[in-house]
Amino acid sequence: MVSRAKLYARLDALESELKERLLPHLEQAADGKNDLIFCANGYNPFPELKSRTDKLTEELIAIGTQILSLRTKLGESSESSIAERICWYCNEWGDVSNHHRGSAQALAKKFLNEIESDRS
Repeated sequence: MVSRAKLYARLDALESELKERLLPHLEQAADGKNDLIFCANGYNPFPELKSRTDKLTEELIAIGTQILSLRTKLGESSESSIAERICWYCNEWGDVSNHHRGSAQALAKKFLNEIESDRS
């Protein structure tokens, strides 16, 4: 059986990796350089964009999935975690019924602001 300390160490490492890789990716999108940042398998309702999913975002979602699984195993809440929020933003971007959802650039800026406010 894996000790809780090892699970927490793994969780910390994954959360650090997610944040480290996500921030520059979000900054690029916030600068208008990646309109498909939230276009990922499972979150993309647009058939014409099926072959244009963002591979880095998909990698980040996979890391986020591992984080959410570890948090569940440890009995930790995932609410408002970056791992949970990246999935929320992908869902928000792909929600065609919400005409006020904002562009990928606007969503990236909002996500960055969320992360920055959590730092303080």
